Amino acid sequence: MESRQTDCSLGFCLSLAPVLFFLSWEKLPINSVCGCEPKSDPFIVLTPPDSKAIVDGNMKLILGMVWTLILHYSISMPVWEDEVDDEAEKKTPKQRLLGWIQNKVPDLPINNFRWVQQTTSILCLVVIFVGLCPDWETWDNKPSDNAQEAMQLADDWLGIPQVIAPEEIIDPSVDEQSVMTYLSQFPKAKLKPGAPLKPKLNPKKARAYGPGLEPVGNRVLRPAVFTVDAFSAGQGQVTVYVEDPEGTREEVKAVPNEGKKTFGVTYIPQVMGHHKVTVLFAGQQIPKSPFEVSVDKAQGDPSKVTAKGPGLEAIGNIANKPTYFDIYTAGAGVGDVSAFIKDPQGRPLEAVMEDKGDSVFRCTYKPTQQGPHTITVTFGGIAIPKSPSTVNIGPASMPGACRATGRGLQPRGVRVKQVADFRVDTRNAGSGDLKVTVKGPKGMEEPVKQKESGDGVYNFDYYPHAPGKYTVTITWGGQHIPKSPFEVGVGPEAGPQKIRAWGPGLEGGMVGKSADFVAESIGTDVGVLGFAIEGPSQAKIECEDQNDGSCDVKYWPSEAGEYAVHVMCDDDDIEDSPFMAYIVPDNQDSNPSLVKAYGPGLEKSGCIINKPAEFTVNAKDAGTGPLKISAQSAEGGPLDVKVKKTGDGVYACSYTPIAAVKHTVAVTWAGVSVPNSPFRVKVGKGSHPHKVKVFGPGIERTGLKANEPTHFTVDCTEAGEGDVSVGIKCDANIISDQEEDVDFDIIPNANDTITVKYIPPGAGRLTIKVLFTDQEIPISPFRVKVEPSHDSSKVKAEGPGVARSGVECGKPTHFTVHTKGAGKAPVDVQFTGTGKGDAVQDFDIIDNYDYSHTVKYTPIQQGEMVIIVTFGGDAIPKSPFAVGVAAPLDVNKVQVNNLEGRVEVGQDQEFVVGTKGAGGQGKLEVKITSPSGKLVPCVLEAQPGKRPENSTVKYIPKEEGLYAVEVSYDGHQIPGSPFPVEATLPPDPSKVKAFGPGLKGGLVGNPAEFTIDTKGAGTGGLGLTVEGPTEAKIECSDNGDGTCSVSYLPTEPGEYLVNILFEETHIPGSPFHSDVNCPFDPTKVVASGSGLKRAKVGEASVVNVDCSRAGPGQLTLDAASDSGTNSQLIHLFVQVIDNKDGTYTVTYVPLTAGMYTLLLKYGGKATPGFPAKVMVDPAVDTSRVKVFGPGVEGQALFREATTDFTVDARSLTKKGGDHIKAKVRNPSGALTDCVVTDKADGTYGIEYTPFENGVHAVEVLYDESPVPKSPFQVGVEEGCDPTRVLAKGPGLQEALTEAPNNFSIITRGAGIGGLGITVEGPSESKMSCKDNKDGSCNVEYIPFVPGLYDVNITYGGQHIPGSPFKVPVKDMVDPSKVKISGPGVSSGVRANIPQSFTVDCSKAGVAPLSVAVTAPKGVAEPVEMTDNRDGTHTVAYTPSVEGPYSVVVKYADEEITRRDRFLVAVLPRTEILASFIVHRQVGHPTTVHLNSLKVNDPPFFFFFFFLNVHTSILGPTCDTVSSSFLQLLILLFTSSSSPFKLRVLPTHDASKVVASGPGLTTGVPASFPVEFTIDAKDAGEGQLSVQITVKSGWTRERDSPSLGVVRRLNGSPAKQTFSVYKPSPRVHREV
Repeated sequence: MESRQTDCSLGFCLSLAPVLFFLSWEKLPINSVCGCEPKSDPFIVLTPPDSKAIVDGNMKLILGMVWTLILHYSISMPVWEDEVDDEAEKKTPKQRLLGWIQNKVPDLPINNFRWVQQTTSILCLVVIFVGLCPDWETWDNKPSDNAQEAMQLADDWLGIPQVIAPEEIIDPSVDEQSVMTYLSQFPKAKLKPGAPLKPKLNPKKARAYGPGLEPVGNRVLRPAVFTVDAFSAGQGQVTVYVEDPEGTREEVKAVPNEGKKTFGVTYIPQVMGHHKVTVLFAGQQIPKSPFEVSVDKAQGDPSKVTAKGPGLEAIGNIANKPTYFDIYTAGAGVGDVSAFIKDPQGRPLEAVMEDKGDSVFRCTYKPTQQGPHTITVTFGGIAIPKSPSTVNIGPASMPGACRATGRGLQPRGVRVKQVADFRVDTRNAGSGDLKVTVKGPKGMEEPVKQKESGDGVYNFDYYPHAPGKYTVTITWGGQHIPKSPFEVGVGPEAGPQKIRAWGPGLEGGMVGKSADFVAESIGTDVGVLGFAIEGPSQAKIECEDQNDGSCDVKYWPSEAGEYAVHVMCDDDDIEDSPFMAYIVPDNQDSNPSLVKAYGPGLEKSGCIINKPAEFTVNAKDAGTGPLKISAQSAEGGPLDVKVKKTGDGVYACSYTPIAAVKHTVAVTWAGVSVPNSPFRVKVGKGSHPHKVKVFGPGIERTGLKANEPTHFTVDCTEAGEGDVSVGIKCDANIISDQEEDVDFDIIPNANDTITVKYIPPGAGRLTIKVLFTDQEIPISPFRVKVEPSHDSSKVKAEGPGVARSGVECGKPTHFTVHTKGAGKAPVDVQFTGTGKGDAVQDFDIIDNYDYSHTVKYTPIQQGEMVIIVTFGGDAIPKSPFAVGVAAPLDVNKVQVNNLEGRVEVGQDQEFVVGTKGAGGQGKLEVKITSPSGKLVPCVLEAQPGKRPENSTVKYIPKEEGLYAVEVSYDGHQIPGSPFPVEATLPPDPSKVKAFGPGLKGGLVGNPAEFTIDTKGAGTGGLGLTVEGPTEAKIECSDNGDGTCSVSYLPTEPGEYLVNILFEETHIPGSPFHSDVNCPFDPTKVVASGSGLKRAKVGEASVVNVDCSRAGPGQLTLDAASDSGTNSQLIHLFVQVIDNKDGTYTVTYVPLTAGMYTLLLKYGGKATPGFPAKVMVDPAVDTSRVKVFGPGVEGQALFREATTDFTVDARSLTKKGGDHIKAKVRNPSGALTDCVVTDKADGTYGIEYTPFENGVHAVEVLYDESPVPKSPFQVGVEEGCDPTRVLAKGPGLQEALTEAPNNFSIITRGAGIGGLGITVEGPSESKMSCKDNKDGSCNVEYIPFVPGLYDVNITYGGQHIPGSPFKVPVKDMVDPSKVKISGPGVSSGVRANIPQSFTVDCSKAGVAPLSVAVTAPKGVAEPVEMTDNRDGTHTVAYTPSVEGPYSVVVKYADEEITRRDRFLVAVLPRTEILASFIVHRQVGHPTTVHLNSLKVNDPPFFFFFFFLNVHTSILGPTCDTVSSSFLQLLILLFTSSSSPFKLRVLPTHDASKVVASGPGLTTGVPASFPVEFTIDAKDAGEGQLSVQITVKSGWTRERDSPSLGVVRRLNGSPAKQTFSVYKPSPRVHREV
């Protein structure tokens, strides 16, 4: 106080006096000089202290004056950021400053300016100024140092002087006004440039979670993953260290996730033991760090474990037969191997696991029933790949699993006197007896022989003696196996064979590979060859003819199994067909395509009989085999092939042919043919050219004549194997000036000889050479002399083909060459045309064998052609012949032009016939026949000049009628000939007349008729059209007298033009104008337009009226005002404009506002929709209407985010109303809905949600008039507005532990953004979120520890309004868990004796407890409750009177269930204990004698009840006399005396129990519930027992699930209901 007095010097105070005097005239709000709150009148006139008070140093007045200045200028007067003017005016200065601080630091509970919160408040205020000390929450607990640092920062960078010392502001006795004075400087402070700003950090709000931080569950070498959430902790670096049990510390990288708000951390433990995971944020430990993590030993890799074996096969396992499978764990690491097997009912099945060594485990199990079993194999507790698997267990005896195959079961192919064999495989069929029977065609059993058998495989054969149908029956366990009985068609003995087949494909093969075999013909008589494959799958078949009497056959099986290969000749199986081939699966161990077989022994030729033929097979790259080679000669005999392995996969092979015939070698690898197999090898006998013989006339030295056939023979019968070659040449100048080859024919004979035929081409010398195996035989060459044999001068040629003319291009022709008497020589013809290339085609010389030859040809070149004919090479007489080839005849090219179809009689007529391109000889003829059948003279003239191919025909028709014009070319009628020509008299349209009403007018929908008269107008075409608004249907009928009746049907009103033409000339009066009107119908008038909806005073309103369908009439419009009580007809300014198309434009101008009634009449009749009501609005001036807000300003508008704007129309209306309309047009042109809210004060709020990106047009209308700047152009983009997100629900107000707490979040209209939800508090919370698919979601969270929780809700990364929500969490209160016990609520309560009982609330949660004890007359007794500090309370009270007391216990204002509303019988304090012996006999009175009874004042009346019964008086054994000792509590009331007489009755009498109902009768249906009733109301007390026994001895007790007992109350009969079990309905039951 002394320092303040010193500061308040006289001069200082006097200088404030005028200021204070000035302020007094401003009516300052005075809070009194002590700074208290204002009184009821907040504005009082301040009378400043006078000079005496200042001189006297009145400190109270001086400080009050200064405080008033601070309140006014520092707190009340300034305008602060984020403060609403209206709110500031309603608050006191203290409330205003406190509210500003609370708004800046909403997370802190600041409620006053006392010292407890001072340091926190100051630090928070420094924080809000761009983070001068954001880490204030982590500062040490040193108030003085902290306050000094914060205040110094505010002084340095905010310019806020320290008007109060740091040690004073933390002093509990500091006055509130000093603190307010200092804090009032913060709202208007500005941050100085260069301030050391720091981002806000709060490591305590970071958290880490995930399996990598769990105490247990992590293993060595398995990635441990966890997440660090730093969303609320600010900007800082996350650092993670992992320390193993040996103390080795390693830093682990934290990888930021999307958005960089969370971090993913992964580390891999290398050793077992306890690890320590330290998580730092900005260098500080986050909560719960370091984390203790226990790492167990490494588990293996289940993905590397495999299991296989018969026990895992889907089929093949049977009940009661052990099976197994093996588990291979090599390379999978360490882990426990387990197998779990469940039967079809889900019950576990025992499995024995055996370690076989080498990381192999065998699991053996024995299924006991059929059906699907589930087998799960785990390694280290994790299922291995393909686990679990389902195994279908078959029955113990499964005939369906048996398989029978073999030739002896095939439907066809088996023949008599052949062994028919087959086998039966029962390995997967369980146990059973196999029985096989074969019955012949007569039904008699045939002998069946069982051969050696393997493990579950049986071989059988039988020997059919007669053809016919045989039946093979195979049963297993007494049941047929699949396809049994088999029907086998046995055919007769095979006769002489035409075909034989052999090869590896008839014995076996591999799936997906071709199975190959060879079919060869036997002898020369070959039939039709056919093939068929029957087996588990269809097989594609290919057959390739080798042109040597054999073919290669391939088929491709797609499934494993036995196939029947049928080889047929003439639709009949050959001998031994069908062949049974067993196809095995492809195990990928071999690749036959990589086998190479080569060598001379496989070449097509070169092998000689009796000499080894060698070849090599190289299979080193083909995998596993085996190699199999078979060879056979063309005679059908097999050959022995020797095979020797010479190296790794290389084999040397050889065979020795003994016959000079074709040999076939088949090479297979793993049962599949190798490339190019089978190999065909032709074996020869050797070659001996010197043994070839040649003889015949063709090699004689003389005697041959030119052009005469001759021949010679070459005999090779003794020359061995080899090819014969023959060559014949003639000397020069025989054919040409050089030597030439002579053509010849070789004809092979059947005895190893050949005949050579040839014709000497001319006289001269020929040389003949004969070669054998490319060697000339010793007697070759032969030289032969040829003499001439012809005389060409005696030959002549004649016919059309050599004529000078008459030959056409492209048309076949011919001529004949006669050679009789000219000798023998070849006839030759040569053609030479005008152009290049061949002159003719289809040229042929035919020997007629009568000394003549016919020469045919077709010329293909036009113009001069030269034909040279020679005989024996010499030209015949007149050769060469010159032939003129004309173009080909094509009458279709003849054109008739200008031939009129109708001509006038007596007029010169002419037309043109063009023959260009018609070819031929060019002969044109024209004949014209008149209607009377006479020929009409005509002149045919060729046109001179450039078109000589055109001819003009002229004629004059003399009579009326139809003429025929025939045109022929080269004797052929041209297409269309004869042409009809009608000759008529000349027409006269002027003589045609038309008349009738339809030419003048008509009505819509009615036919308009008129008549046309053509008499005397000549012959001509009549044309009729009707043109108008729409097409009119026309009907015309010929009256047969030169007139016709016409009608047309107009469907639309308007002017129609009726055009009538005769010979394409309008008749007089045409076109006729016809006016068609609608029938008068005012109901067809249609009115529309804005003038029927709303109008404005002084403005023209328009009504569009369509009368086009209403017929003729006059249109009028009248109006009547509805204002006033009497409506009066008002003639407005109305203008009706006829648009000349049946429509009218009607305008009217209202002069006053109000409701009007419009009456539109047509032809004096009211039109539809009238009278009509129209509101006339007064004239509106919208220039003063204001529109503002984000929805029209285009700031931060986001797609799918609701925005709004305000329309201020108070200049036009003070009460609002339906004046404002708004439309928002999207960039796509569509409209977006707007919601207009009338605030009833002349302002309107408008909301809309844009759904497209781009510029939107917002149109605002006031009474249909646009407001200024409308339409507004606003841009919309992607983004969100978190302020429009709404979160609500009880889960944001308060919550309970261990219980779901719910709230909802509505994001509709907030745009598109990411929603973030976190719950932070004393414990982690289990949280779930459900998307409702409507722009909202429901959130549920369960906290586990009570306390204050923060519910953070962000949208687009920003907090929504209200977030974070402060939610207090309390323990759940459950009054039902309150337990009450103790003597105070028992039966032994005595009056005036203190009583107590205990209320246990330890498991019911925290809540208020109340207890009320009420005496018999409603008087409340005093109650004392003591809290035992362990969740229990002790309640004490003392009942004052005897009688029934009520004890009511309430917890959390909820009464404990009615069973705990205790009714206590309070007894008087007098009590006597007595014991006595009761001797009882059933049915007789019993006397009770008290053994000991002490009373003071007899006589008494004793009321007693049993306290302890040693032997029950009532019970099932009360049928004999016995003794019971009872202890009685005797209450003393009135006089009486002992002994007491008691009567003991038996407890039950079974003879009085009556049972009845349908369930006790016969004929009870199986599987349906039935009932019967047991009446025991007169039988006394006893236990009811019901037992149902099936006759077979099976018993059903009442406890059976299907047996129900319903007992009725109040002694009514017990009702017994049961459902009979489901054995045969004939089973008897006894109840």
